[in-house]
Amino acid sequence: MSEIAPNHQDRSEPRVEARPDLASASGSGASRAGTIAAGVLLSRIAGLIRDSIFAHFLGDSATADAFKAGFRIPNILQNLFGEGVLSASFIPVYGKLLGEGDNETADMLAWGVGAILTLGVSVMVAIGVMVTPYLIDVIAPGFEGDKRELTIQIVRILFPGAGLLVMSAWFLGVLNSHHKFFVSYTAPVAWNLAMIAALLYYGPRRSQDGLAIAIS
Repeated sequence: MSEIAPNHQDRSEPRVEARPDLASASGSGASRAGTIAAGVLLSRIAGLIRDSIFAHFLGDSATADAFKAGFRIPNILQNLFGEGVLSASFIPVYGKLLGEGDNETADMLAWGVGAILTLGVSVMVAIGVMVTPYLIDVIAPGFEGDKRELTIQIVRILFPGAGLLVMSAWFLGVLNSHHKFFVSYTAPVAWNLAMIAALLYYGPRRSQDGLAIAIS
């Protein structure tokens, strides 16, 4: 009886095949992380330069207090309606639809939310401009006289911008869902550059109150 030769192939270590899809996903993830990091870094640098120039021209003056207080309302508005509501409701659903390949429904959802948000923000901005004096009593109760009037003027200028910031959260959500990160994370750089340009141009030419209005 002949002996059966051992099957060395069966006893060998299992082969680990390369997974190009995993390698591609890993590289893509690293690229996205690098893009986001670069955008955030540029934004932080621009913000630091802006704050330095702002301090140079306005320092700790009453005008600086009025501007910072006036700026607080748009930030609250953006955080509450833009980043809060959209991040919790629209963006996860939109991203899920895209992941399932249902682009038509995703488009309808995005445009529907965008239209409703535009209408709501427009009404909110109009009301905000009208009730600004009452809002100042809440966010800056100690402001009186010229300081209070300047704060009211600044807030009324910034309110439409606050509406645009809320809408920008919608754009950011759509871009991120399509894995386009650089534009959304570097947009604050353009915003900071505009303020820096206004500070440098109007700083030597206007009073502190006039400069606050200009950068608003």
